[in-house]
Amino acid sequence: MRAALIINPAAGRGAGRRLAPAVIDCLTELGVQIQSRHFSRAPGDVTRQVAEQMAARRDALIVVGGDGSVHEAVNGWMQAGGGAPLALVPVGTGNDFTKMLGYGSDWRAACRRIAQATPRQVDAARCNNFYFVNNLGIGFDARVAMAANRMQWLHSRAVYAVAMLRTLCFNHATPQARVHHAAETLDTAITLIAVNNGCVEGGAFVLAPQAKIDDGVLDVVVARALSRFGILRLVPRVLRGSHIDHPAVHSFTTDKLTIESDEGLPVHADGEIRYRDARRLEIEVLPQRLTLLA
Repeated sequence: MRAALIINPAAGRGAGRRLAPAVIDCLTELGVQIQSRHFSRAPGDVTRQVAEQMAARRDALIVVGGDGSVHEAVNGWMQAGGGAPLALVPVGTGNDFTKMLGYGSDWRAACRRIAQATPRQVDAARCNNFYFVNNLGIGFDARVAMAANRMQWLHSRAVYAVAMLRTLCFNHATPQARVHHAAETLDTAITLIAVNNGCVEGGAFVLAPQAKIDDGVLDVVVARALSRFGILRLVPRVLRGSHIDHPAVHSFTTDKLTIESDEGLPVHADGEIRYRDARRLEIEVLPQRLTLLA
């Protein structure tokens, strides 16, 4: 297999830089021919590099990074119109999407899977003018993502817990939102809306326990307005994935939906902040559109 390697050195609070030589050695020992190596230097760089390498006709594009790198890579791949399969080596903090691929944060297992060179078709999703592959978070979890991204001094998964507590203390809000899909229109004050292709967010939060990345639908979870204490009481259930039957939680599956708010909503996609005051989101699943080596 001839592959281009794209590395985000900042992933995992610098784990991408530290682990890059070991990843390269591991892939080489497994028989992967790395024809070019590229390091991202700024946000958006992985998207650009993936799109450029798509034109070079590699057998695969291997991206070494975290969920943010996966998000950028998927956007570059989709914008280029597809082609050589993407392969993902997780070195991030949460590695949520690679949990759906069966190897979580085990970068060595990812290298072994890549060397087996088995293409797999999975779903992607589009929101307005960009793509996502794991989940879109609106409201509380987007505020948590903003707080986590600011805490570069914390080098562990505890960053999500600390970010959640800071958000509860200083940035709690319950904006009004309208959610439209084929079966209903929901008009309510929200704590969060999560539109999920995968089932895990923030390293350990099982927001959509039934979600699958190849079933052709999005699993949507709406948490109506909760107090700070109500959120704290719900968190243990979210960690277990048992929150779906909570009275304040409404869930459904769909292939397309629209979310609107007059107040403006913060939005993250795969952990990357996309909007701070979105008024309208048009979202749809793209079944079997993304090709992975996984």
